[in-house]
Amino acid sequence: MDLISSTLLGVLQGVTEWLPISSSGQGMGAMMTFFGLSAKNAFSLVIYLHLGTLLAVILRFRDDIKEIVRSLPRFREDKLVQFILVSTLFNAMIGIPIYLLMKDLFSSMYGGLAMAIIGALLIATGLVLYASKGRKSGKGLKDVTIIDMAIAGISQGLAILPGISRSGITISALLFTGVRQEDALRLSFLMSIPAVIGANVLEFSGGSIMAFNPLLIIVGILFSFIAGYLSIDLLMRIAHRMRFDLFCVIFGAITIALASVV
Repeated sequence: MDLISSTLLGVLQGVTEWLPISSSGQGMGAMMTFFGLSAKNAFSLVIYLHLGTLLAVILRFRDDIKEIVRSLPRFREDKLVQFILVSTLFNAMIGIPIYLLMKDLFSSMYGGLAMAIIGALLIATGLVLYASKGRKSGKGLKDVTIIDMAIAGISQGLAILPGISRSGITISALLFTGVRQEDALRLSFLMSIPAVIGANVLEFSGGSIMAFNPLLIIVGILFSFIAGYLSIDLLMRIAHRMRFDLFCVIFGAITIALASVV
């Protein structure tokens, strides 16, 4: 990789993070197809690039984050704090074992098989998005139950799988529980903050950073942040209007087809 490829991958992460099309799946596919990375290194790099969009989320939702921090001492009475805590707990219970499994599998998996898995999971994401369309929802944050929080956390844990859209599956899960779309969108991005931090702590502690030039990582994260922050509001509005369920199915099929040449 060079500075240009690192910049392009950062921009790709920054733009695709806000759309329900699996930024990790798109990123890994690009890294293996166009930049020759192994499945193991591509998996690590997409996790690091999420630090850029994490910073964009923190900046965009800074008022909500301040509210959460101020409310931590009285978490028993604050539904937003409860949601973050419970969803993070269930996310860790599901996500950490899957993360460790994927690290083990990708360390010995050739690129073509990894691409095929990503394609299949993109198709699964498309089917979930389709199933959630038109769901009746009227619950606000104050009506969210512990079960709803657990379901959201479990769905986010599954999103460590490249090809499963984190925003797509968590928003769909909340819609299935009856949460209003605007609340589901806000909760989905807020619950991503501890998840991305946790994934990067695991990745960094495993020493995978040693496989990369630190300058290229920093450049990728920087452009992920810039592209992410500049595009977040526009792309979240677009996400309501476009058929991303169809996009995921089609792109998943293309990814499976490309698996034979990687």
